[in-house]
Amino acid sequence: MLVRHWRIAVVVAGVLIAGLRAVPQEFDREKSARDYVQFLVVQLEQWVNEFPQQFYAASMKPPVDAGKMSEAAKAGPAELAESIKKLAALSTAPDLLTNAAFRAQVEKTIAAMKETNQALSAQRFPMPLWNSWDQLRATLNNLARVYHVEMLAALEPPGGGGGGRGGRGGGAAAAAKTGPVAGGIAGYLVDLSCAKRGKGMWTNAECIARCIRDGDKAVLVTDEGKIYQISNQDKIAPESYGQVVTLLGKLDGETITVESLK
Repeated sequence: MLVRHWRIAVVVAGVLIAGLRAVPQEFDREKSARDYVQFLVVQLEQWVNEFPQQFYAASMKPPVDAGKMSEAAKAGPAELAESIKKLAALSTAPDLLTNAAFRAQVEKTIAAMKETNQALSAQRFPMPLWNSWDQLRATLNNLARVYHVEMLAALEPPGGGGGGRGGRGGGAAAAAKTGPVAGGIAGYLVDLSCAKRGKGMWTNAECIARCIRDGDKAVLVTDEGKIYQISNQDKIAPESYGQVVTLLGKLDGETITVESLK
């Protein structure tokens, strides 16, 4: 009798465990948001490393005229580096999403670069420096969205350019505005949010899949940072997320209707 009861208990326990495993774990949105903020800070730390030195070196030679920049614009890059160090130190707070000190530091960091942002759009700085700033600015603005503080203006370099967020060309299809694209368009298949976070996120297939599953759209982003919308999302298989592909199809402005990919 005892053996039979013991066997029944084991079976019941097994059923309960299997049932618990079958119940999907509830998505922790707060943890996900906190991880996202910490990721943004890590990205800022990586990208700011050489930015001040590059900025000051470029400011000392033509075509840049440092005499036309305000003192605040000149001080901005050095202040940015120090501000990001403070953000990194504060980003370990358990109440990160509601932490007043972190929010205030985000606001100060953005304010420190306001006039530098204007200066970078008013003079012809080297394109590699502009590209670095474009990534930094986009990441700072992502933090601003989270903490509901004023963002930096998304200004273009002098003379505009060939397209994309920073106006820097769009690969083989830069000249094509409508119709079939000869040779296709090469780039990374990512979600729109990750496309704007910088190249470090373009190969993060796990994050891309999660963002698309949560409702974001798949896009193609070229090496130069130009983003193409994809009209027929069903043509994009999850196995392609984070991969470098060439999309063949028809282009309408900055939207491509995919016929095939390779």
